[in-house]
Amino acid sequence: MKNAIILVCLLLLGFLLGMPSPALAFKVPIHEQITREVLADFQVVAGGQQTLKFTDYAIDQIVKANKDTDDLPNQFNSEKHFDGEDFLGGSKRVMDLKERVISKVTSDSPQATSARNDLGTALHTIQDFYAHSNWVELGHSSPNINTKIGREIFSGADTKTLTCPTDPAILGGEGLKQLTSGYFIIDLESRICGVPQGKCRHGAPLVCPDGLNKDDDSRPGFLTARTLAVNASRDYLDQIFSDSRIAGNVNVIKLLMRINTN
Repeated sequence: MKNAIILVCLLLLGFLLGMPSPALAFKVPIHEQITREVLADFQVVAGGQQTLKFTDYAIDQIVKANKDTDDLPNQFNSEKHFDGEDFLGGSKRVMDLKERVISKVTSDSPQATSARNDLGTALHTIQDFYAHSNWVELGHSSPNINTKIGREIFSGADTKTLTCPTDPAILGGEGLKQLTSGYFIIDLESRICGVPQGKCRHGAPLVCPDGLNKDDDSRPGFLTARTLAVNASRDYLDQIFSDSRIAGNVNVIKLLMRINTN
C-alpha cells in the first residue's frame, strides 16, 4: 500500500512537471538536445576518404533509448543516473555498455539495434554524471571532463564522509574536495527530501528545496554541466569507434550508424 501511494505521488509529480517521469535528471528535452547535437556532428573517416555519419534513423533510436532511461521505473536505479554517490555502479555500467555495443556489432550475428539502444542509455548515464555530481563545483569546466568515464571503475566519497554537513542542499566540508552526488530518497514522511545525515540532496522542483542537481537552466552550474556532458558524450563515441575491433572496419561502422550497405 505504501509503495502504491508513493507511485501515485510520483506520477502526479511527473504530470505537474509536464514530463513522462519525475524531473530527476537533465530534463528530457535537454538530454535529447545534447544527444542529437553530438550524434549529428560526429563523423568517422574510414576506407580511405570515406566520411561516415549516423543516419537520422539511428539518431532517433539512440535518442529514444536515452530518453527511456528516465522512465519512472528507472528513476530508482542510482547507477543509471550517478545518484546517491553510486559512482562504482555508474562507472561500471557505462564500461559494460561500451563493451556490449562493440561486441554486438562485431559478432558473427550482429545485433545493431540492440547496440544502439545500449549506446543511448549509456549516453544518458554519462550526461547525468555532470548534472548530478559536484564535478562542476570541484572546479572543472570545459574541456575538463572526467576521462575515467568509460575507461575505468571509480568511486567518490564514502558513506561516512560528510559532504553537505550543515544543509543537504549546500556543499561543505569534504563535499568541496571529494566527488559526491545528491541522494534521491522516497518515503511518506520526507517525500523525496530526506537524505542520510551529512549527505547532499538531489532536489526536485515543487516538492522539496534545492539540491545539487543542474538539471535545467534555472539551476546554478547548468551551462557548464551541459557543455561537459556534450564533450563527454563525444569522448564516449570516440572510445567506441577507436576500439581495435571497430576502427577501420567500414562494414561494422556502417552497421552501428545504420548506413545502408546494399
